[in-house]
Amino acid sequence: MTELGLASQAQAQGRRMGGRMRFIIGGAIIIVVIAWLILSNIGGSSTYYLTVEELLAEGPSNRLVRGTGFIVGQSIEWDPQQMVLRFEIADESGSLPVLYKGPPPDLLEEGTQAVVEGRYASSGVFEATAVLLKCPSKYAEE
Repeated sequence: MTELGLASQAQAQGRRMGGRMRFIIGGAIIIVVIAWLILSNIGGSSTYYLTVEELLAEGPSNRLVRGTGFIVGQSIEWDPQQMVLRFEIADESGSLPVLYKGPPPDLLEEGTQAVVEGRYASSGVFEATAVLLKCPSKYAEE
């Protein structure tokens, strides 16, 4: 083989190796980016789910949590001008006052099980950013 033929053959082989290496590096970068996106979003979207007893035992915190309990009917106060809802959730261990800014849920009444999402403030009031109510009629035996 001539010198020119060997040089062109080595050049072609070098291009193939360069193409493979770019493909491997590109694939590795994509895998790292996807793994980073998954791991960074898992921590931000997870919230702890606690009962009233656990919330009271743990005390005020700045972390986002979900609390559950039954609504104490006499505690429901609705201020339509300021769109502020105050009520208490309770279980057998005690009760916890809740403050929610927004429209009241449709099924808000005494004895309904509520799930509140927000922060348990140092003032001793649970500052809810969301209030979800479980519909007891769907689970009643016929």
